[in-house]
Amino acid sequence: MIPISPDVRQLVGDWAENVDNRSLLYEKFALPKVWGAGEERKLNDAGRWNVLRIVSRGPELLSKDAERLRREAGGPRVQPHVRWRKERDAHIAEKMAKVAHFDAALGKAANANASQFLEALKKACGGRVVTFEATLGARLMVNLAGGVVENAGIALDRCFGLPFIPGSAVKGIARSQALWEISEAQEPNKSRLLRLAMLLFGYGANDIKGKGDFAWAGGAHNAAAIAKEIGGTDFKGCACFLPANPTTPPTLVVDMVNPHYPEYYRGRRAQAEDNENPVPNYFPAVEAGSSFGFAVVLNRLPVSDGVTAEELLTQAKQWLQRAVTHKGVGAKTAAGYGWFELGRKVASTSAPAPRAAVTPPPGVSTASASPADTLIAKWCGKLTATGNFPAALPEIAALVDDAELRRVFEAVIPKQELQRMRKNNPYWQSFTSGRHGEAGKKILARLGIKLT
Repeated sequence: MIPISPDVRQLVGDWAENVDNRSLLYEKFALPKVWGAGEERKLNDAGRWNVLRIVSRGPELLSKDAERLRREAGGPRVQPHVRWRKERDAHIAEKMAKVAHFDAALGKAANANASQFLEALKKACGGRVVTFEATLGARLMVNLAGGVVENAGIALDRCFGLPFIPGSAVKGIARSQALWEISEAQEPNKSRLLRLAMLLFGYGANDIKGKGDFAWAGGAHNAAAIAKEIGGTDFKGCACFLPANPTTPPTLVVDMVNPHYPEYYRGRRAQAEDNENPVPNYFPAVEAGSSFGFAVVLNRLPVSDGVTAEELLTQAKQWLQRAVTHKGVGAKTAAGYGWFELGRKVASTSAPAPRAAVTPPPGVSTASASPADTLIAKWCGKLTATGNFPAALPEIAALVDDAELRRVFEAVIPKQELQRMRKNNPYWQSFTSGRHGEAGKKILARLGIKLT
């Protein structure tokens, strides 16, 4: 049984099977990996079972685990101590599978409330708020490093047990997008964007001097001048970035990362070899297809001359939209997780929503779209990270015409990476290695590009 006090056990059950809130179940009633002392007290699958317990198909998957363990325990050549351990684990998995049913109707009500909240904000705040919805195009992991289970956390609403994106994460990705755009902008647009960012996000003394974020992005002199204009070296931002809650029913799934060289990573081997024993790490994720509602509210009017509330909100919305569609939200965005498509898509509670149909660039009809136009529409903004390389690079390399290949290459590869085409750049290292590496090398060779 899960170690809890007797009075709480009477209320929730020996295995917390009466708890129907995912957040409460995952954070307060986790199954420990080690009970007491001795090797036989260790539960190697405890972390995985804790994750399975909160995902949408958790009871089914845990029941299958129990069946598998009982089948293995009944083998003719199984040692007695191994049989005992497998039967014990099967019993625990069976108990863990009997979790209280999560109320789907309550979840749908929470989704409806999230949508209504966005509309209510527009009415209540008038010209001081911008909102939009976006749909996950890949799995999402937020707060992975937090929670009771190490490196397997997830942000779940305390009341409904639904996944959400904390406001701090929403603000963080918008700020990161703003800094990159400011660093790449030219004057006078650079100073304008820097002023808007400092007003929206706020800043401290370290942000505007030396190697501070705003000093790096827009120049220390510009940052100091704008700070003086605003009125000090510390400034609370004018914008509140609210948590993003799901507006359609989300599906929780179990995902995994499988380090192939654990001994090498721990420093116990001089080099990585393929004779190590991988140890999978499991964690919860939100499946693609769920829609989330985003909102940015001005908490006060700007103090800078010539800057309007409308200008601030428009820029905040643009930065946030580009952040969620180009860079992604949460953990493992470099591996293709966490990116969104704007707008609410039709979502399913049992399977991921299909990707939106590829639309050609403006002015090009669907019937007349060339292969190059189709690839640009499909991959533009999706190659800011390397996770989509395995799918994208072979398609791009298949283009026959070199001129069309160059047009697609320059349209889909981020501008900042085109300016840093070096062998030691992780982006280009990934471009030319792995399963897609031959396609990446072929593209560069046909374009006459050599990494320096």
